Amino acid sequence: MGSAKGLGLALLATFAVPAAGLSGMGAIGALLGMLLSRDNRTSGVLIFFVVAVIICFLSIRLLARMHKKAKGLVESINRQSSLNFNAGNLLGYPSPAFLAFDKQNRKLAFCNSSTGDFRIYELSYLLAWRYEWKIKESMDLSGPGRQVGATNMHMPSFERVQRAGDFALILEVADESSPVIKFYMSERAAKGWCAKLNAIVNG
Repeated sequence: MGSAKGLGLALLATFAVPAAGLSGMGAIGALLGMLLSRDNRTSGVLIFFVVAVIICFLSIRLLARMHKKAKGLVESINRQSSLNFNAGNLLGYPSPAFLAFDKQNRKLAFCNSSTGDFRIYELSYLLAWRYEWKIKESMDLSGPGRQVGATNMHMPSFERVQRAGDFALILEVADESSPVIKFYMSERAAKGWCAKLNAIVNG
């Protein structure tokens, strides 16, 4: 039951951030449209605005709730263990399963804010880290293409394009049963966490 709840919260957290951003921009766009043009003051636009506001509000509320729980769990761990884990620097957040670090005392903690469980290890438990990505290929329109016979029509031409995607931060830990931990995130976040971990572990 606990793992199912944690998985559900992790999925909600994954979609909450983009949902809040997209719905917020949609609501602003709809509001500006209604204010600037009478033609946009229709029931359809109004319904879209209301729905976007509701989605944005619920997403932000969920993120605020998860932040409160995560911060509360880290503060509770600090009180129980007399350590100093940084609640403002959590690897994996806003997922309920995240890592917290205490650079001063050379500790790390695996935390689950949905269950309140945590495990504390020496910082040496973390052996290595890196970020990885996958190369995806797609066919993109590259131009008007060749002309069809003596007509003014052109056949579209396509070219194969490669893009990097599915970025993930990879942690190698001193656990024979589960030596690799993967956190999916943006390229910018993955690069940022590599630098942060270097500063925490080697700084």
